[in-house]
Amino acid sequence: MSEEENPNPPSEQAAAKAPRRVLAPKPKPVAGTEKKEDNKVVKLLEKNPLGMTLPEMAGGTRQLKKIRTLRPQLAEALNSGLVMPISQRAGHTVYKLVKHMGPR
Repeated sequence: MSEEENPNPPSEQAAAKAPRRVLAPKPKPVAGTEKKEDNKVVKLLEKNPLGMTLPEMAGGTRQLKKIRTLRPQLAEALNSGLVMPISQRAGHTVYKLVKHMGPR
């Protein structure tokens, strides 16, 4: 191949390109009280101090998509001790906020 066929050699093209700019990673928020307040299950149970089942929180037994999103949040609230199971209603466990738990 002569210079007429390839006027710019590949080594000059590679040297002319600027290096790609790399962005610094964004800092992640620290897990703390903000996460507990963001829990949808806690918000729903604050509205109803008598307690609710998971399908009631989702808006019905056929709301499977909402139930799937609420289930891990309910597990997180149970593990952190914000929510307690208290009874059964229509075959589903009724959950209640710990701050609404009182003497029976």
